[in-house]
Amino acid sequence: MGLVILFVALGIIPTDESNFHAPHWVVGAAGLAFFLAGLAILIGPPPGAPEPSRTTWPSFLLGLGVVGALAAVFNWVAFGPGPRSFGGGISIPFVSVSGPQSEWSGRVAFGAAAVLIDAFAGWVIVRGLRDLLGRGR
Repeated sequence: MGLVILFVALGIIPTDESNFHAPHWVVGAAGLAFFLAGLAILIGPPPGAPEPSRTTWPSFLLGLGVVGALAAVFNWVAFGPGPRSFGGGISIPFVSVSGPQSEWSGRVAFGAAAVLIDAFAGWVIVRGLRDLLGRGR
């Protein structure tokens, strides 16, 4: 499904422009993240195989691509220009309340997540390169 979203963002699959509420590159980044995650699952080791002792370049690049694409989306939502509209709610057994949320609260929530994803991306880079260059473990 990520590939379909990526093709829509690239204009390969035509769609009505009024359906886009973000720049095409943001939609493409979201599609790319899901496509790369699916690819990582497909080329990963079979279930029950012993964990490899080292990170491989393909696994490093796929992981970095997934985390980087997600970081781009979260950073744009939190810090990018233009208005945003958010919705939220709470649901407990037999009671559900939802409604619009303020732009400020949505940006704060996405900003906190963006900072965490950015830190995780930094960790992926440092750990992956350390393993690939032979200084790990």
